[in-house]
Amino acid sequence: MDMHDSFRQEVQMYLPQAKVVVDKFHLIRHVNDALDKIWSRLQGGRWKEVKSRELFRSRYILLKSTENLTDRERLNLEELFSMYPELKDAWRLKESFRRWYRTATRAEAEVNLGVFEETIIDATFPEFKHLLPIVRKWRQEILNYFDYRIINGFVEGKNNRIKTIKRMAYGYRNMDNFRLRILDTNFKD
Repeated sequence: MDMHDSFRQEVQMYLPQAKVVVDKFHLIRHVNDALDKIWSRLQGGRWKEVKSRELFRSRYILLKSTENLTDRERLNLEELFSMYPELKDAWRLKESFRRWYRTATRAEAEVNLGVFEETIIDATFPEFKHLLPIVRKWRQEILNYFDYRIINGFVEGKNNRIKTIKRMAYGYRNMDNFRLRILDTNFKD
């Protein structure tokens, strides 16, 4: 599930035996947001400066996963990191968290999550510190991923299709046709 307390409260109320798993996409999004805030702080309002232009162009490369970087993008990052060492440390922290999701067992993940929290506490940049309360509040649900290895990406994809159909169907009054359109579109794959 998404990390919303109201969702968790409803599940606890109506399905008390259910094990809640935080969708890893949402947690990684928080980590990416922290890196993006560091990028933004370093960028400032100086995008016209030569040094800052390189930083400005690198935004989406920074958010890409290591394994999806091209050779040219790797070189760009190396150049950028030589100019902005703080950004290099933040990027490494982001990548270490992404790798954390590949941990084999829950016990190992729990230990490594503690190491990640300590790294954030010791880090010099405050942008990652907002992750600490999130991780502490949702710790069990985050670690449940390592027991069940499920994500809700498939359902979120279906919901996005429904929202798109809803936007395209604005003004239609026939709910039966709207329902049939959703069913037709969502069950073709």
